[in-house]
Amino acid sequence: MKNPRTVWSIFAAAVLAATIVLAFLTVRTLQFEQSIARAEAAAALEETVRLALWRMDSSAALLLEQDRSKSPPAPAPAPQQASSQTASQIRNDPQTQNIISQQEFVQRQSLSSRANVNWQPLVPVLLERVTDLIPGATLEPADPDEPGTAGESDPRRLATIPARLVVPTSAMPAADLPWNTPLRLSLIIAWSCSIGVALAVWRLLAATLSLSQRRGAFASAVTHEMRTPLTTFRMYSEMLASGMISDAPRRQEYLTTLVTESDRLGRLIENVMAYSRLENRLSARHTQQLTLAQLLEQSTPALDRRAAQAGMHLDTELDQSLAQTPLRTDPVAVQQILVNLVDNAAKYGKPGTTGSAGTSAITLLVESSPNGIELSVSDNGPGICGDSARLFAPFSKRKDDPIPGIGLGLYISRQLARDLGGDLHHRPTESGATFVLTLPR
Repeated sequence: MKNPRTVWSIFAAAVLAATIVLAFLTVRTLQFEQSIARAEAAAALEETVRLALWRMDSSAALLLEQDRSKSPPAPAPAPQQASSQTASQIRNDPQTQNIISQQEFVQRQSLSSRANVNWQPLVPVLLERVTDLIPGATLEPADPDEPGTAGESDPRRLATIPARLVVPTSAMPAADLPWNTPLRLSLIIAWSCSIGVALAVWRLLAATLSLSQRRGAFASAVTHEMRTPLTTFRMYSEMLASGMISDAPRRQEYLTTLVTESDRLGRLIENVMAYSRLENRLSARHTQQLTLAQLLEQSTPALDRRAAQAGMHLDTELDQSLAQTPLRTDPVAVQQILVNLVDNAAKYGKPGTTGSAGTSAITLLVESSPNGIELSVSDNGPGICGDSARLFAPFSKRKDDPIPGIGLGLYISRQLARDLGGDLHHRPTESGATFVLTLPR
């Protein structure tokens, strides 16, 4: 996980390849489904055409037989000849046999071939019979001897008359398919699952890379921040233990420095432990009922000590009408939040800091608000430049910031405040920086 760009490049390539494959399969599947739909539509049309041809052939045969029954009968042997001759003589008479053969030939010819039949008057009747099946159909002559015609092998030719059925293009059943066919629903489910898997993998990779980066930043910041107090501890303790410092004022100065560094190291360790609890969702609160005056009484000594270490003093402003306001909160968490805020004010607002107004006071103002009780910590430093939202991100400390720290104080303080049901935010001011802690009543 040392190179996030490589990880994201591999992920993007895998997603692109999977998308191309799935898109190709989708297109081919839809084309196959559409070809099946067109084949089914063509088969349905041919079935309709066969039914239409059967209706027209039946009607044409009936109409032709009716026309034939109305025509005069073929000439028969004269009655007088038949009466004067016996049956055997008629069967043996060559002339009579020739007449009978001619009549049978004409009848068979008229039944077997309709090429010379005048079928044009039958067209309206025949087309009316198939209007419900094939609207707009027409009949055209079908001459077997004409080049390019299918003759008797034409599947749309009538059997009774020399004509073929012409089907209009509009008679073809629509091959359009609804969007919710089983195959398309399967494709939608496949795409949805693929997108869901890609999003899940993306979220997992993002969380893993973010965790890796936070761990790297955490280890680097904590290692760098702990190196200074530990070096000071070792150096000063060795000097004091070896008796190199014989001057009492200097020895007292070294001891004071060791106490200051121990407090700094203690705050660092406490913030690291709080960050670990927050990351692992183990920050269980131990709330208790107390007044606002009691809360400040427990927290003020640690705040005064931190301000004094920076050569500053803390001014606490509390309206006496709010002193007995009852609160149900975790005093340890509130004290840790206020210590972090005062620690930031001591670092960035003490005299001599670049952009500082030179005032050595840190103000803790306690007020009432519609949202509860507000405890605001203000300093006279250079203030906040740029986006104040980045202040509450973990390890958000600028690389060019000369003030020691790991950039966890404000992040931990906001998370602790929200765990208590309140919030912590930055209030823009004309000079200095002001952070407001809101606690519910």
